[in-house]
Amino acid sequence: MRLVELAVEKKRSQMMQTAFKTGLTSVETVRLSQELDEMLNVFIPPHHEEHQHNQPKLKKK
Repeated sequence: MRLVELAVEKKRSQMMQTAFKTGLTSVETVRLSQELDEMLNVFIPPHHEEHQHNQPKLKKK
């Protein structure tokens, strides 16, 4: 597993553990969720190849 994937998985695990302890809407859980979102936005481009495969193809006229 790549270092990026490990970092994302570690942050996800922290967020889930915190959510179980303090609740889904606690300040700490929301903060960790936002950090995870930021990591994913940086490491996974919006036009990632897999994302494109899941999009319906537009018909040309």
